Amino acid sequence: MAQVWKWIAAVLAAAPMAGPTGAQSREPVASGLYCGRDLGHWFYCSRPAPEPDAQREEAVSPAAAIRATREQTLQDARAYVAELEHARLIAAYSPTPENVRYYQELQYDATERAAVYTDHWRRNVWSDASLDYTTRRPMAQFANHTFVDERAAEMTTDLANLSDQYGLFYFYRSDCPYCQRFSPVLRGFADRYGVEVRAISVDGGPMPDFPNATPDRGEFARLLEGRQSVVPAVLLLDTETGTPHWITFGLISGQELAERIFVTMSREVGEDF
Repeated sequence: MAQVWKWIAAVLAAAPMAGPTGAQSREPVASGLYCGRDLGHWFYCSRPAPEPDAQREEAVSPAAAIRATREQTLQDARAYVAELEHARLIAAYSPTPENVRYYQELQYDATERAAVYTDHWRRNVWSDASLDYTTRRPMAQFANHTFVDERAAEMTTDLANLSDQYGLFYFYRSDCPYCQRFSPVLRGFADRYGVEVRAISVDGGPMPDFPNATPDRGEFARLLEGRQSVVPAVLLLDTETGTPHWITFGLISGQELAERIFVTMSREVGEDF
């Protein structure tokens, strides 16, 4: 035992002493699985970076990821619809309890999806006015009354200026019962808004509400440009541009006549829906 202690004392005496007068002190040994031992002056206690993986795919942009997701969703949706249709056909052709039940399960799932779709749709409409058609054309009865009143006031204002830029051509036949019913309607509209009406008799016969009518000398066929010849017919002519607009072929009410002329002269295509 004494020999062991002598050997330990000799080892301790031979070890360099710490401090400024001894050999240069080393950095504290770092902890960790990789740096848990003294590796010498030329070793650093840091884990080396992993080698680049040649097989690693390039980073995918967010837009590309979204497109990939949508494409996969579209494929899944098409497969779902196909499976639903196949199940229906199989159940109808071979109506075993198993086949019918399988189709019922798929159909129930499709109904649930439709319910979620509908709920999302209406919530989007509630929360975004650009998606809500009723902000343009109210559906509720009390709101629609307000819309109709405002539109009627606007229509009255615009049609009051109708004669400043527009004129009307009226084509009729004296033996046409629809023309006989429509002529007083057109006469009343023209008198109300002070617009000039040039009446043209296709058969050369008279019409009491338009005693100054002139016989047709080919104007009707020329303006029809291949359209079917039907009377009564009303054409709105823009006198500034010379552009003709057919308003009606056939008998319509005075309110409908005013509406059509108002839309033609005051609204761009697609604006009034």
